Amino acid sequence: MKKTTITLMIFVSAAFLIFIGCERKVIIENSEVSLTGDCFSCHGEDGLLLAAQGEWLNSVHASGTSVDYTNRGGSDCSKCHSHQGFLEFLETGEVSPPYDQVSAIHCFTCHAPHETGTLELRADEPVELQNGEIFDYGKGNLCVHCHYSRFDVRTITDNYEQTSSRFGAHHGPQGDLIAGTGGYEIDGYSYRNSGHATAVRDACAGCHMGQPERIHDGYKIGGHSFNMVDEDTGSDLSVLCQACHSDIDDYDYTADADHDYDGEIEGYQTEVDGLLDSLAILLIAEGVLDSTNHRPIEDITIADGNVMGALHNYGIVEEDRSHGIHNYKYIVDLLQSSVDYLD
Repeated sequence: MKKTTITLMIFVSAAFLIFIGCERKVIIENSEVSLTGDCFSCHGEDGLLLAAQGEWLNSVHASGTSVDYTNRGGSDCSKCHSHQGFLEFLETGEVSPPYDQVSAIHCFTCHAPHETGTLELRADEPVELQNGEIFDYGKGNLCVHCHYSRFDVRTITDNYEQTSSRFGAHHGPQGDLIAGTGGYEIDGYSYRNSGHATAVRDACAGCHMGQPERIHDGYKIGGHSFNMVDEDTGSDLSVLCQACHSDIDDYDYTADADHDYDGEIEGYQTEVDGLLDSLAILLIAEGVLDSTNHRPIEDITIADGNVMGALHNYGIVEEDRSHGIHNYKYIVDLLQSSVDYLD
């Protein structure tokens, strides 16, 4: 067949798709569904997916740095560290690695457009946290299938046998702290809640996917990048906070005397970091935190359950990585009560 004929056939086929769209038949819950439409409304040069893809490429998820290529010895790590594990968990509530193919979290981990015909999330049902509390904040529910504390503080007792340096919340316990739960609350102290979970629509998604007039750095913050700050330029999404907090110019805004916990009026995030440092010093003195890498010391028995609780509070706040922003009042109260008890 001549090259000109092949070229003409390709051109005609493309024109056919552009002008009349394509039709796919898919099976959804044993029912045949016909998806008819213009493929290029999503996949074309001006398709709505391009912006999402540009943002996604700047996300930590897209970096692949946490993908579970080795299936972590068959443990449940694959649930959050691989696309295959997450989908299996949503379907069955369990994971059963190893998988034939393992890939990082990507578009089809959260969306199934070719199966459902929409870009709706794969799951938005409420999530039960380890301590029995229910996280139910719209689209943020999908995030909290992975971004939650892996440890139930109700299991802490006196004479606690600490056997692992991985004790505590593990990485990414944001869901618990946003909801004002998951920390160890010492009897005799009060614990407040900043209320971000209810004040912000869809909780996690309401802030991290914000898109304020794209006057900053293109795809580096907001949207599917999920980034609140561009580390290279310092641009951030603090403008979203100003709807409720008119005095915020950046996240570490100046605290007033009512928010001072160490005798020096500092920015809110600086205040939280200072409390974390103070708590670390006390935990090291108690012999439960390593002074070099700030990991829990293993193979010891801790007589006082409240000391173990303070160790958990240190870990859950440090791993949250918002420096207090997710729930400032609750986080400060967890740290302050722990410092007061140990000091």
